[in-house]
Amino acid sequence: MAKTRKTEKMVEIHEVYVIRSVSGSLPPLCGKCSAGDAIMIAPEQAAVIAGVPVSTIYQWIETESVHYKHAANGSIIVCVRSLPVTRDQFTRNLI
Repeated sequence: MAKTRKTEKMVEIHEVYVIRSVSGSLPPLCGKCSAGDAIMIAPEQAAVIAGVPVSTIYQWIETESVHYKHAANGSIIVCVRSLPVTRDQFTRNLI
């Protein structure tokens, strides 16, 4: 009888996003996240990271599905850590 071997492989994918600001200052941190290291970004940047249209980000803000706050200049900023993982992102990370 021949012996069979089972080989298991695991692939881990990491994505890095570089977010630059015009002023060169560090982005604000989310006060609602317990880790204290989650950055706040513009809804347009959040849409790129989440892989969804900007209108979806604004829907998440309206339903309070994400952490957000009003910036000093009156604009809205969104917490990166609170962005839901979309199915496209999940699928992309499996490939």
